[in-house]
Amino acid sequence: MASTAPARLELLDVSGRRWAGIDAGTAGPGMHHAQLAAGRRVPAGLYLMRLTQAGASRTARVVVVE
Repeated sequence: MASTAPARLELLDVSGRRWAGIDAGTAGPGMHHAQLAAGRRVPAGLYLMRLTQAGASRTARVVVVE
């Protein structure tokens, strides 16, 4: 997704419920850091991270361990 279009980053549990989400802005391609659940404790478990931008989305599995 090499684009400068506005993006949205979301953390979902495996049931599809949204735990956290942020508007990632228009930072463009490359490595970026974001605090997705700032101030919230995310319980250990398996989650899905979804990036949506310009009508397309990508999803990756994420494991949170204590």
